[in-house]
Amino acid sequence: MRVRSPGRDDIRWAFPAIWLVFLAYPVISLLGADESVARTVAGLALIAAFGALYVVACVHVIPMQRSSPDPRVALRYFVVLALIAAATEPILANGCLSFGPFLIAITVFGLSRPFGIAVTAVVVGLALIGPEVLDGWDFDPGTVIALVVSGGAMLVARNLQLREREREAAEERKRELDEQLAVIAERERVARDVHDILGHSLTVITLKSELAGRLIDIDPERAKAELAELHSMSRRALAEVRSTVGGLRTPDLRTELASARTALTAAEIEADLPTDLADLPPARSALFAWVVRESVTNVVRHSGARRCAVDVTDGHIEVVDDGCGIDEHAFGNGLRGLTERVDAAGGALSVRATGTGTAVRVTVG
Repeated sequence: MRVRSPGRDDIRWAFPAIWLVFLAYPVISLLGADESVARTVAGLALIAAFGALYVVACVHVIPMQRSSPDPRVALRYFVVLALIAAATEPILANGCLSFGPFLIAITVFGLSRPFGIAVTAVVVGLALIGPEVLDGWDFDPGTVIALVVSGGAMLVARNLQLREREREAAEERKRELDEQLAVIAERERVARDVHDILGHSLTVITLKSELAGRLIDIDPERAKAELAELHSMSRRALAEVRSTVGGLRTPDLRTELASARTALTAAEIEADLPTDLADLPPARSALFAWVVRESVTNVVRHSGARRCAVDVTDGHIEVVDDGCGIDEHAFGNGLRGLTERVDAAGGALSVRATGTGTAVRVTVG
């Protein structure tokens, strides 16, 4: 599985990087020990490698969104980090336990809860039993307390996070069900409207056509009048049907945003969509809905993005993703059709490749 590197504007590394301050303990311990220059340099290099890899692992493993991390990726990072920590034991002795909270964090947030509990127990067990069986290890109650507290806190935090995800998933399922029920209700309404329109109109048209047929030899002038009225009535019925069905074809911005969230979530793409929309003129709302539909479809199908954001104001809408980017001249049928809609509305469409993906922007006066 390919792991995407964070873009230049991605600052998810900042939060895990803050906790690297606790690696100061093994650094200070190493610098204060009576070790050779070679062993000191080797120890510092291993500590630096552990810290750098931990930050990268957090970006790829610890979930910042609803989608769950890939446990295979988390396991690979954990194994490498554990090997680096183990490599410091000949130099740091029980100081290598300073890497314990970082290993616990990767397993608790990136792997299953039982695996996280097992790793926490192993690390705490090493802190308790290691001084009894390993040369050069000293029992440090502070280390034991720190490992128990940090491990327990992370397990509690992970449990709360999982509960929050379950709540959000339940809300998402309810929202999707409400949307489906709304669609069904709308279809039933349209079916009723079409039935009422055609039922009445076709009944009258049938009666008048029969009447015109009987009058054509008896009273040609009246038959002509009936046929003229029949023609006018059929045109009105056709216009009413088109108007009714046309209402079904016109997208609604709020509905399209809800559908976009469902599609992005299903594709494991973080959806940053507006939830509080200002009232827009119907024509502009419909245009923006077409923009969301076409852009999000392209993001899901072609971009390989991890995140998609939509920004809506009274005068513009912009859809931005962090995917592979697009040639602004490579317009498919969807974008060409969207361009025609925007032109017809007197707006301007721009599609540009950003440093970390693609931005589709429509501006209207």
